[in-house]
Amino acid sequence: MQAVADNLSRGCDILKQEFALVADEPMARHTSFKVGGTADLFATPSSQDELIPIVARAKALKVPVTLMGCGTNLLVRDKGIRGLVLSMKRINAAPTLTRVSGTESLVTASSGVILSTLARFAMDHGLDGFGFAAGIPGTVGGAVMMNAGTAMGTICDTLATLEILCQDGEVRTVDRRELGFSHRKLSFNGLGPGVLILTASFLLVQGDKTAMKAKWLAHLEKRRANQPGSAASAGCFFKNPDNERPAGLLIDRAGLKGRRCGNAMVSEAHGNFIVNLGGATASEILTLKRMVETEVKNQFNVDLKPEVKIEGE
Repeated sequence: MQAVADNLSRGCDILKQEFALVADEPMARHTSFKVGGTADLFATPSSQDELIPIVARAKALKVPVTLMGCGTNLLVRDKGIRGLVLSMKRINAAPTLTRVSGTESLVTASSGVILSTLARFAMDHGLDGFGFAAGIPGTVGGAVMMNAGTAMGTICDTLATLEILCQDGEVRTVDRRELGFSHRKLSFNGLGPGVLILTASFLLVQGDKTAMKAKWLAHLEKRRANQPGSAASAGCFFKNPDNERPAGLLIDRAGLKGRRCGNAMVSEAHGNFIVNLGGATASEILTLKRMVETEVKNQFNVDLKPEVKIEGE
């Protein structure tokens, strides 16, 4: 174990020197939960030309790479993350539009583009397909990786292609039909681990711009009214078991709203939000998570699964 730790330390030192990376970066600065220990190394490349050499060198040095967007769906444990944390949020060139036919267009966005920015770009051009995204935080890459969505639709409904960086360093374009999507999950179907999304393209249809924006604003207002406002969180914490019994409803019926562990609390506004009241630790959040899972299992025989990505040690 000590030899492994020593090799990792040497690899991180080399990466830091070669690419001028930040060491021992507090992850609480980079997540909406505002908790988490330090990353051994932290990088925010601003282009594919910067990104690809860092990933290749990390692989050669056997330094593990943890990917993130802007940290809105991420909980980092209190001891932090070993190896390199790679944030894609600065790979965010403006979306582009290509007309396919009289009613269809292909909209392409880099992985680090904020999802709501992409949705507004589409609406401004009179293109329908992102109405479901109102109020969903995070980046395009993160939204694709977790198949983000609401009852109105999901990201995979309009996805056409992805440009990806494979584990072997090859940049490939893959068709939607080569990918596997399920509830809040993307599978690369044999393309191997460590795939990075570089860009995503969506096939959208022409719609009524005024009607789309009105629906967007109405949906956004509804979400804001039913969710906690200023408290730090990572959005909905648990996946919905099914459409008839969403996680928030089960947690509410279990009488868990307002349940606390230290400074972590089940939101009183929405049962599927765990919020940081200020100064919470990841351990407190995870303890509260287990309390909620146990109580919902005992009362309804339902196994809740986290939607939030949990990383670190």
